[in-house]
Amino acid sequence: MSGSASSKRSKGDEPEASDGEPPDAKGSSEVKSAKGGGPKRGKKRPSRKVDRPRGADDDDERWIRTKANAKTIGGAIILALFIRIVLFEAFEIDGPSMEPTLLHGDRVVVAKFMYGLYLPFMNEALVNWGTPQAGDVVIVHSPFDNIDIVKRVIGTPGDHIEIREDVVYRNGEPLQIRIAGPCLTGGEEEAEYGDECQWVEEGIGEHTWFTSRSRFHVPDSLEDSVVPEGHVLVLGDHRDRSNDSRNPRVGMIPVTRVKGRALAIYWSSNDGIRWDRIFEGVR
Repeated sequence: MSGSASSKRSKGDEPEASDGEPPDAKGSSEVKSAKGGGPKRGKKRPSRKVDRPRGADDDDERWIRTKANAKTIGGAIILALFIRIVLFEAFEIDGPSMEPTLLHGDRVVVAKFMYGLYLPFMNEALVNWGTPQAGDVVIVHSPFDNIDIVKRVIGTPGDHIEIREDVVYRNGEPLQIRIAGPCLTGGEEEAEYGDECQWVEEGIGEHTWFTSRSRFHVPDSLEDSVVPEGHVLVLGDHRDRSNDSRNPRVGMIPVTRVKGRALAIYWSSNDGIRWDRIFEGVR
């Protein structure tokens, strides 16, 4: 009929869809840009922003701070252990054997790195790279009873040491310089013997120190002895009250048993603080 739109199309007017595919996309899904541009795939849906709970951000920040603090604390502990094991160690003086240089109750800083690597719970150094010098005050791990003792090095490898009538001779030269007078330290020797206690100044080269002894003790003696290689001979500055190399059970000390050199007194107390001794160097 004329004037009506036909609802039928000829077979060639529209392409057939292939199996499983929609009709020609050109006629169904492509749209023109408003500015005449090329085809678009349709409008993108706006992305939805997911807001994190405020507490989650706080937890992350707290965790970051915790890790940073843990690293700082761990590093400090490692550094402290390194200093304690390899470089320096603190020791407390127990007894009068080193009076008047060191008194009972003195606490000293000891340089452990000067002679070798001495690890905890070991009787000897793991490795040695130095030998104490005559006159050094050192911490020794006693071969007699495996306790730490503080003594002064008198003989080093190859030295001839002899004691005659309380006078120490090193390679034929006497260490005694002069009788310095009565003891004035307030230590155990002075308290016990009073005016009977006397100081004696000794020295090796320019290095001098004081020893103490009773005026009325039996004169000490030691036959001429040669310090063997890798050993040192040590004596206490309080010659009457020291268990040292004069005792055959202690004898010459292997260098591997020398823990370090005493440098300074960082604290001193015995029935009260001895302020005048704090930060005093060990002579």
